[in-house]
Amino acid sequence: MSNSQAIAGVTVMLDFLITEGVTKELGSGSLAIVTTKPPDKAREEGSDDNQINIFLYQTNPNTAWRNQDMPTKVKPGETGKPPLALNLYYLITAYGQDNEDTQSHSLLGVAMRVLHDHPLIRSQDIERAISEESSLDSEKRKLLEDSNLKNQIERISVTPTTLSLEEISKLWGTFQTQYRISAAYKVSVVLIESQIPVKTPLPVLGRGSDDRGPASQTGTIPPLPSLTAIKLPQNEFYFTVGKDLILEGYNLENSEAVHFRHPHLETPIVLTTTPKEVSDTQIKVKLNNSEKWLAGFYTVTVEVNEGDRERMTNSMTFPLVAEVTNITYSNGNGQLTLNCNPPVKEGQEVALLLGDRAIPYKRQIIPIPNEFTEEIQPITSLTFDVKDIPSGTYVVRLRVDGVDSVPIDFTKQPPHFKEDQKVKIGNS
Repeated sequence: MSNSQAIAGVTVMLDFLITEGVTKELGSGSLAIVTTKPPDKAREEGSDDNQINIFLYQTNPNTAWRNQDMPTKVKPGETGKPPLALNLYYLITAYGQDNEDTQSHSLLGVAMRVLHDHPLIRSQDIERAISEESSLDSEKRKLLEDSNLKNQIERISVTPTTLSLEEISKLWGTFQTQYRISAAYKVSVVLIESQIPVKTPLPVLGRGSDDRGPASQTGTIPPLPSLTAIKLPQNEFYFTVGKDLILEGYNLENSEAVHFRHPHLETPIVLTTTPKEVSDTQIKVKLNNSEKWLAGFYTVTVEVNEGDRERMTNSMTFPLVAEVTNITYSNGNGQLTLNCNPPVKEGQEVALLLGDRAIPYKRQIIPIPNEFTEEIQPITSLTFDVKDIPSGTYVVRLRVDGVDSVPIDFTKQPPHFKEDQKVKIGNS
């Protein structure tokens, strides 16, 4: 399979084929040099030799191969990254000796005839190009050999293409050089192999118990343990530590543990279930204060014992609220300090919401004395600068990873903001 050198390898092959064709047809007396430069650099000042320039002016993805697996690399049941499949577009331009147009037309005709006779870049052509008898120099031969182009499974075709007058004008105008009669070609397809390894799982030896294959059932109840909802106990209005959490689902009677995963916790929090709190359709667990909870969103799964193996249910998400337990305002330096439960960890997005204002939390940076210092522990006390906040009484909310604290007393009708969740700023 060809590698990332394949694009350069194709250019070298066009160089080789055109050089070989011109030498055979016109003889050494009309030998033309072949270059691979942009149009504005192709004809050097003072040069009057016969010259054919090959310019790669565009590369496009090949849509037919874009999402195809490599037949020799990926077998049924395996997954691999598709190759980078490209179409290459070249401009062939001829320059005659002493800038004679008829000579340049002759050279262009030979180049077009050569590419017409070689509609495919075959492996035997590539082998001739990398042989010691080749007209290519050693550097180009090595590049072509290293590209592994001859082992590409798909054929490389060379096809004439048509450029409109507008496209030609734009192309030559971009390089701000005089237009020369040219021929355009499309080379397709070049397959560059991905460096991501193929995943090769072992073959399946049996499907289900005694290799009976997939089972079918009637009804809509899932046959496997599964979760359908996360709810609060009656008269509770938000999830937080120290309170119960109710999981609803199916086939949960053999549940052993509930796993809580948080983006900022390296290992999940695992709570063991008690038989009296578990039924076929419901599990009740208490979010104990003894665990290392953080505010934010948690993903919950349940571990179920099925006798010979453990099975995990599907996952569901719920928000864990950080409760503001104390508010202290210092009028002297304009600092507002909050105490919260659960704590906040380094890396979490934290903001103080005062009325309709959001004030981001900026942790004080403490120099680390050496590389063996323990990681920064979660904190329960957060200080915010509120000097620029107008005087007044504000309702305080703490937002951690998109989850807001709840300053509302739902026991009253209509609900009221809690007095201990308010703060007086300034001298109002």
